[in-house]
Amino acid sequence: MKRIFSAVAICFSVLSFSFSAVLDFDELINKLENTYVKPLAKDVGAVLAGGMFHSGRTLGVVPGIDVGFSASAAMQPSDDDIILQTAIGKKPFGLPYIQLSKGLPYKIDIMLRGFPESQDLKLLGLGLKYGIIEKEFAVIKLGLSAMYSYNQLQHSNFKATTNSFGGIFSVKIPVIEPYLGVAIDSTKLETDFTDTELGIKKNVDVTVSEPRYVLGLNFSLLPFTYINVAGTYSVDHYGVDFGLGLKF
Repeated sequence: MKRIFSAVAICFSVLSFSFSAVLDFDELINKLENTYVKPLAKDVGAVLAGGMFHSGRTLGVVPGIDVGFSASAAMQPSDDDIILQTAIGKKPFGLPYIQLSKGLPYKIDIMLRGFPESQDLKLLGLGLKYGIIEKEFAVIKLGLSAMYSYNQLQHSNFKATTNSFGGIFSVKIPVIEPYLGVAIDSTKLETDFTDTELGIKKNVDVTVSEPRYVLGLNFSLLPFTYINVAGTYSVDHYGVDFGLGLKF
């Protein structure tokens, strides 16, 4: 298990570095138009909001703690995202997170996540989940919940924020727990170049909204541990969410 955690940590560091390389601001400043920046905002939002949930059930109050690593990746930029395609071509990109969740009374979970600053990127996110239905039938546990999350990605020359509203349904049986999620992500991206960098150009402020669909599976091979893997689909590209952690 220690080797698995180490390998995951290395992968997340690589993801963080690769995404900063994707944000090629030499190219972005040459395309400060809504036509180019909106597709970038859409792709950033797809990974910025990803990996936030992996169960339709809430944690409960005692002890009700979930701490782990997660990563959200897209297989390639959207077809109309010229900025990312120019920077990396049609290659995967994503973001890593460290996330802490705590169960509260009244079937509410609160979540906080982020990642140490890397390559001038700052990540911060929070979420609230409310358990609508939680039923048990022998060894089967059903969960249906609603969730709101806010995530922010900040660089010296831009800021992206994603507000997401979603629903999650899961069925837990011994060892595994399939889950299904549907979310609406609204991403705002604001460039913040200096007047010297801009010249006669102007900074751009765009907002895009799109649905995101998630189908995943939790594995709990050892007590208090889990690994989750999910496929995601958002408008015109596919992605993957991955997580590993401890739940008490």
